[in-house]
Amino acid sequence: MKPRAALTGALLATLASPATWPLGLATFLLRGGFVLVVLPIVVLPSPVGLGNLLAPILMTVVFGGLSVEVVAIATLSALSIVTWVFVGGMVAATLEAEAARLVAGDDAVSGVAFDLGWDDLARSERIIAARVLVARILAHAPTGSAVIWATLRFVDVAYRELTSPDDVTLPIVLRVLAGAPEAAVPLLVAWTTGEVVGGLAARRIVLDGSGIAGALRDAVRATVRHPVGILVSFVVPLTGLVLVLVPSTLAATFAWSAVRVAMRSPAELIVGTLAVLLFVSLWIVGLLLIAVTAAWRAAVWSVAHRSLWPRPAHPTTLGPG
Repeated sequence: MKPRAALTGALLATLASPATWPLGLATFLLRGGFVLVVLPIVVLPSPVGLGNLLAPILMTVVFGGLSVEVVAIATLSALSIVTWVFVGGMVAATLEAEAARLVAGDDAVSGVAFDLGWDDLARSERIIAARVLVARILAHAPTGSAVIWATLRFVDVAYRELTSPDDVTLPIVLRVLAGAPEAAVPLLVAWTTGEVVGGLAARRIVLDGSGIAGALRDAVRATVRHPVGILVSFVVPLTGLVLVLVPSTLAATFAWSAVRVAMRSPAELIVGTLAVLLFVSLWIVGLLLIAVTAAWRAAVWSVAHRSLWPRPAHPTTLGPG
């Protein structure tokens, strides 16, 4: 696999297919990107405020065990996460499948027989989306284990930093990460592996009609056989997405701060209106850039699919479960 060809081909395919932009943006938002997009309008608590909020909970857990309130909060949080993963995941998988077909440029390569009736076609699309979702969840199973381990370590370090901080000049997030590198590094590795294997398996399912087990097996084999090329194909678009997110988020944050300042003085109607227009404009431009970059990032796996698996495994059937 040649990463330069995959990256260039994916970029050209993305620019030539504007329909993939909203699909890429929606998929990015549904899979957690909405947190980064709304960040400019969210007032983050100060270290003191965060300490006042979390310290009582952490002290209760550390010294008194799990209380009813903590269990209730944890249960509601878990239910919300599960609902988001499955409901949002199905929608994201459907959008990802459509974007992969657009980039592939030929619906005939899909495992769906497109001469089916409307009801059968809708059922086939749901089956494919469900397979993509399950494949991505299974690919991120190590990530789940890493998250549990990292959470335990981060909670311990956060409690220590909130009660007896070593260096108050650094943000608490950096202090927590620096205090538990043995948790942060495995989490990053597991997430990267899950994204790579899940992305390749999704293309195998959508474009070749493979089953879940076969798609994951082929994705793992491809990753082992071409580790450098696949890693480059993952890191470069991710870096591009970060380079888009950081300045757009900072610009929108600055504009939102100007809106808040202008709104404090009702007499400054013109200034307030200009500040709102500036914020909306910067936010829209940021969303557009994120959409294009996210679509490019997703298209890389669709283009890489052509070199990894030149011939479809199941050209006209959904394949085994």
